[in-house]
Amino acid sequence: MASSYSPQTRQDRITEQWVAFAPSRSSRPKQTIPDSDTPSPTEDPPVEGCPFCPGHEEMLPSVIWEMSQEQSPGWTTRVVPNKYAALASDRDAGGQSNQLYRTRPSQGRQEVLIDTPHHHRSLAQLSVAEVDAVLATYLQRYHNVRTANNDLIPILFRNHGARAGASIAHPHSQLIAPDFHPPLIEREEQAARARHADLGDCPYCVMIEKELDAEARLVWTSDRFVVFVPFAAEVPYEMWILPREHEPEFGRLTEERRTGLAQVLRTVLRRLHRSLADPDYNFFVRTALDYTSDAPHLHWSLRIRPRTTMQAGYEVGAGQRINPSIPERDAAVLRRTD
Repeated sequence: MASSYSPQTRQDRITEQWVAFAPSRSSRPKQTIPDSDTPSPTEDPPVEGCPFCPGHEEMLPSVIWEMSQEQSPGWTTRVVPNKYAALASDRDAGGQSNQLYRTRPSQGRQEVLIDTPHHHRSLAQLSVAEVDAVLATYLQRYHNVRTANNDLIPILFRNHGARAGASIAHPHSQLIAPDFHPPLIEREEQAARARHADLGDCPYCVMIEKELDAEARLVWTSDRFVVFVPFAAEVPYEMWILPREHEPEFGRLTEERRTGLAQVLRTVLRRLHRSLADPDYNFFVRTALDYTSDAPHLHWSLRIRPRTTMQAGYEVGAGQRINPSIPERDAAVLRRTD
């Protein structure tokens, strides 16, 4: 059946990214996964050779922190050093530079956050309480890094599946904290400041209002959070989760709001899991670079990007993404998946 959507190019004036949409290249997903695919804990024994499974502690460099529980194996989430870190915890000698090239020490922190003791249960298959424990672990590590060193910028993210960059199948997230402002985040903050000057209001708050009014790109709403496929989504089925209340800093999430976020995150990940047959994806937390920020132009978010497509020559060479779908259609599919 021919698509009812025409090709068009859109720009998100906060991210400043232009995206070309070619909806005729794809069709609605045809495969779904039923609820019965979730293994029970008794059916999910430790996997031989997996360093993140219970009982394999000798394979870990150390355990930095863990959230304990009474039942076996005694923990629900666990934090370990990244064994293959790209950033060093101690600063080396100074860098070098010339008219063309510069080098500097790669200084910062990297941690692996093990989401669950269960090897075969993805985040979409965990209970709300278990997802809440994952988010509590995010916040614990985020605050630990922020308060230990003001120069470090912690980035929380999750790679699900090999195409998303996961080298170990056991469900886990990561924290990387470089000692500089990542340019992509810095550019978005600058663009958001410019949009705030134009609008006289937080551009993300205005975005939330527009998405609620339009409804076409909404995926899920609650009394505290809104989930939508962004107007200029860079990939099919991309989703942004934003708090309705203006807040630039993820680290200020209260326990009550954290539990609400766990409900929302589990819901939309399950919809993605069922709609696209458990696709590989990345998600990351976007928060203010300044830990103490009360900036009127910033608003934290959690952004989910499925890895269902691959960048080709034009996208790599021109720096413009081509999305083979359209946000309104993707949102409609995700809304119908319960």
